[in-house]
Amino acid sequence: MSPPVGSTYATHPSLPEPNACPAQPPPGDRCIGTREQPVMCPAGGLTPEQDAALNAEWWNGLSPQEQSNYLSTYGAEIGAMDGLPSDVRHEANMEVLRQQAADGDQGAQDLLARIEGSRSDPTDPSAHLYLLGYTPQDGRTDAMAIVAISNPDTADNVAVFVPGTGSTVADIGGNIDRMDDLKAQAELIDDEAATSTIVWLGYDAPNNLGAAAGTGPARDGAQALREFTHGLRASHEDDGGANMTVIGHSYGSTVIGHADREGTGGLGADNVIVAGSPGMGVGSADELSIDSGSLWTSMADDDPIRFTPGFIHGTNPVNEGFGGTRIGNDGASGHSGYWNAGSESLRNQGYIVTGNEHMVTTREFR
Repeated sequence: MSPPVGSTYATHPSLPEPNACPAQPPPGDRCIGTREQPVMCPAGGLTPEQDAALNAEWWNGLSPQEQSNYLSTYGAEIGAMDGLPSDVRHEANMEVLRQQAADGDQGAQDLLARIEGSRSDPTDPSAHLYLLGYTPQDGRTDAMAIVAISNPDTADNVAVFVPGTGSTVADIGGNIDRMDDLKAQAELIDDEAATSTIVWLGYDAPNNLGAAAGTGPARDGAQALREFTHGLRASHEDDGGANMTVIGHSYGSTVIGHADREGTGGLGADNVIVAGSPGMGVGSADELSIDSGSLWTSMADDDPIRFTPGFIHGTNPVNEGFGGTRIGNDGASGHSGYWNAGSESLRNQGYIVTGNEHMVTTREFR
């Protein structure tokens, strides 16, 4: 068999050995047809929810042998398909990561070691990292990665964290640590529910404050974030799906604002939390798809980003009149202390992630 250029030869332990190349590549843009086979799509194309559901339907309609063949031949493409099972995407993306690490990429090597180390104890799957997305640096954009702590397809609660300016795969370990702390806090609050936390660096974050003054990275990342969150809905093993919270830090909140704008289909989240936000690209919560009662905002008193003028990314979410609820954040300091151990900030996020919003402590808008 002759796989296409870039094939990763990914395999999955529960599938048979591959024995042939699929006749067709995985489905791409379903709204592109031919004169002989026209495709009827609604105006504006498929929504992320519809696209993820069709991806899941396509994968589930394959036989185990066909799944194995696709995974072996088109591993990189399979790893990028929102709506497919997380363990399948993990196996596919790990092969891409291993190749990049073998080529000498230090960031890839560090991430590979972190993921493999998390799986050293097969009896503790709650600590296993899943690589749900990986795109190597291509000369135009930085490398991108999506890393989940435990399997989101089986979790009761899922939290998706979008980091901000300066975030790279090379230093993703710090954000994984933050989400590990949030997962521990959530499971301390509700030890009967399984929680999966995810670092979503599925966009090319701005490298510096100058770049962060623009909306380009947020606009570019918005569609991918929408597709990912709706993909989690489609791949969940429970038809009702998990209780999902999307969390944005710094410029990550700007990405969320663009992704959840009214009229885009939104993120499909149960709650949204933004911390240390320069603005969400909107004037008020009314311009978002999320209900104002499910939007939570946080700003430390000494966070320098509080001085960001409104003409850059819109009204600051902690300002009076924006909407939503400002949560208490004692114990958080500076721009990156919102996940400090033992802080009111971390505890309140844990309440929201576990669906215990009634326990959140609040403070006045500024």
